[in-house]
Amino acid sequence: MAISPKILKKFKLFVDGKGYLGIADEIQLPKVTVKTREVTSGFQAPVELDVGQLEKLEGTITLLEYNADMMKLLGDWSGATTPLTARGAIQAQGEAPVPVVVTLEGFFKEVDMGSWKDGEEAKLTLQYAIQKYKLQIGQDVIYEIDLYNDVRTVNGKDQMAALRAAIGA
Repeated sequence: MAISPKILKKFKLFVDGKGYLGIADEIQLPKVTVKTREVTSGFQAPVELDVGQLEKLEGTITLLEYNADMMKLLGDWSGATTPLTARGAIQAQGEAPVPVVVTLEGFFKEVDMGSWKDGEEAKLTLQYAIQKYKLQIGQDVIYEIDLYNDVRTVNGKDQMAALRAAIGA
């Protein structure tokens, strides 16, 4: 039997509790990168060490319209973050679909209305600064990151717990 990759089939976006099915065209999820420092002293090649931080977490959303509700969320940092949930399904040929749920909290930091072209969608791209990120595939929580509480849980293990304990946090 040939193995086929799981393909993303459908996705639904919710921002601040409001659904954008059919309006959300594309979501770029945050890239998770462990910040490292290169050490060369005494090694025959550079060695990278985890410095206990992540690179900046951000993503983008592209809508097929100029959506006033979304545009009004720009820079809204009134003490609460704006919740964003993306739900999709991945499915391999002949297999059952597997749910994928991405939950983010943060704020919109950029609104790009793009260019106008007669007869085409008025696409809107929004850039999102992320403070919390949770990725769940099926029943597995892959990532649960909370920048303000210094939590970086990967595959059920909080990689920051020992560092927090060491500084009495």
